[in-house]
Amino acid sequence: MSPVRQARRNPRYPVHKIASYEYGAKRFLTFTHDLGLGGMKIRTHQFLPEDICLRFKLVLGLNLIWPKGRIVYSALLPDRQTVSGVHFLELTSWDHAALGDYLASLEAWPKSQSALSKADKASAWVDFSRPSGKG
Repeated sequence: MSPVRQARRNPRYPVHKIASYEYGAKRFLTFTHDLGLGGMKIRTHQFLPEDICLRFKLVLGLNLIWPKGRIVYSALLPDRQTVSGVHFLELTSWDHAALGDYLASLEAWPKSQSALSKADKASAWVDFSRPSGKG
């Protein structure tokens, strides 16, 4: 999978992953439109003002990461949703490694396969209907 062409220090990949964040004492779910080591683009139902900082939770295959990001831009779309650019300000070393490994798996995945990473395919078979530790 090739990165989205943009003038950035770190390339962005067209990846749709579940993300959540807290804003105004409420938690919201959204999806990424693209993702890279330096940030992501998200689509939300509420307008996010520029320069606010939020803590995000991203699901990357079997891993969760918790980056802190700053809203760089927000644009209102015709369907009354908002697209926002997020620049990552803080990534723990573990989160940085997990994100880097996930993005590397996108590059390594054969072009003839779907855009899902190996970890995504493995997580698709996890049975969430049974509590863990019980047969």
